[in-house]
Amino acid sequence: MNEREILLYHSLKGLHLLDKAPKMQIVRDICGLQAQFSRNPQYSLWLRASDYHPDTWGDGLCKLWSHRGTMYVVPLDEAGVHLAALGTPAHFVEGAWGLTRREMEYWSAFLIDRIQSGTTSRDGLKSACLGHGMSDELLGRVFYGWGGLIREMVLRGMILMKTGTQKEYFVPQNVPFWDQNEAKKALFERYFAHFGPASIDDFRHFFTHFRSAQDGPLLDSVLSGLCRTVIDGAAYYHAQPLTEDGPLPECVLVPGFDALISGYHDRSRMIDDAHKRKLVNMAGIVFPSVLLRGRLRARWKIEGDKVVVTPFEPLLKKDEAALRRSVRSRLSPAVRQVEFLPPC
Repeated sequence: MNEREILLYHSLKGLHLLDKAPKMQIVRDICGLQAQFSRNPQYSLWLRASDYHPDTWGDGLCKLWSHRGTMYVVPLDEAGVHLAALGTPAHFVEGAWGLTRREMEYWSAFLIDRIQSGTTSRDGLKSACLGHGMSDELLGRVFYGWGGLIREMVLRGMILMKTGTQKEYFVPQNVPFWDQNEAKKALFERYFAHFGPASIDDFRHFFTHFRSAQDGPLLDSVLSGLCRTVIDGAAYYHAQPLTEDGPLPECVLVPGFDALISGYHDRSRMIDDAHKRKLVNMAGIVFPSVLLRGRLRARWKIEGDKVVVTPFEPLLKKDEAALRRSVRSRLSPAVRQVEFLPPC
């Protein structure tokens, strides 16, 4: 392997894209599953988890706002780790999302009561609030799509989101918050153990909320216990010495918004510059992709019982055959065929 292939090999290995592993181990190791699109976490475990089942894949998991400012699926028993790392004040802050602290306290109590009484869906809770006298203007701020009172409640562990495709909430029995620095350190260590080798720029790209000066000493303490490798003048950090345990796989199916893509600022280990906009569009949508012979060369999506593939450039026949084998081994029996579209 050349140096770029060694970096990619360890990324695939650490992120559980080479060999399947138990669901909970995967979700913990890779710091959660990005859930901006609700099916992506399920697809991620479908491809990775040795104990995946379509009916129970979300058991023991929850959704919350994360270190990247977006929704992530994490183990329910680690919700307090992820939330503590963000350092949200224990009490509501006056003026957040255009809401007074009194409004937030009153309506959060009402929402908790409704959820505990069985009204768990977003639409059902909206109807309950309107029926209780909430104005349309206030409703828009409480249920604002990018946050509002719902987000403030999740960040404090008052409510959490279920993992399915429907927007539903539940009141957890207990969310034990870690010390903030201990929570950050645990996530930092997991990142380099499973995303590494990774640079400091890669780390900062992934942990978008942890860039303040106060995080520097904590990061330095983590880096001091890691291996360091310099490639083309750039320093990469990793938990274990680099090895070449085996060849790169001929084909890997990568879910949308996957950790393999979001975990790195420099994606040269996996994709050519000419194809970057075919993987991540101008709106920031990260498409499900196909790694062939060590490079991302196509997008894929599931339509019914088939996978539809859109190549970035004409594929070799051996690549098409490898992709069909990968679909059979990872997605059968639910998916039985592959359709290839013209290159995008």
